[in-house]
Amino acid sequence: MIPEKATQLPKAAKIVWLIHDVITLLFLVAVEIAIYVFFLRGNFRQLEMLFLIVMVLVAVLPIIHMILIPYFYRFRRYVIDEQAVYIYRGFIFRKSESIPLNRIQNVDTKQGPILRYFKLMDLSIETAAHGFKIEAIDEATAKKLRGQLVEAALHAREVASDD
Repeated sequence: MIPEKATQLPKAAKIVWLIHDVITLLFLVAVEIAIYVFFLRGNFRQLEMLFLIVMVLVAVLPIIHMILIPYFYRFRRYVIDEQAVYIYRGFIFRKSESIPLNRIQNVDTKQGPILRYFKLMDLSIETAAHGFKIEAIDEATAKKLRGQLVEAALHAREVASDD
């Protein structure tokens, strides 16, 4: 269950995800058309029909993802407290990740041109075993959280080494 104090992503995240999906769809369709025109057209009738079916199925995946954007947005949240970072995703297929502050080794921010336009950033949290990501959070919040997490991780390590 997602706690009520969990922070929701900015509404602009939905637009960013939609733009990413549209770009992915356009790229996939362009590659499929190129393959069809240069390799399959007129030469292999049996393969042509199979390729067209595969082409439609591959193009449908980004469209399904676009339809599910409100679902992804509604159930994607995070919480940071004195001991850990908690990342929550999904309602039907729930996933909650907890990252103890004393296990954090690296905190990075990433911002491509689309995120930059909407003043958003991705925040990546690395431990020795796994990498975690909070996608499309406000630029100022991401910078503040990066500093806060680095400071908290250093403090948690100091406390753990004093024991």
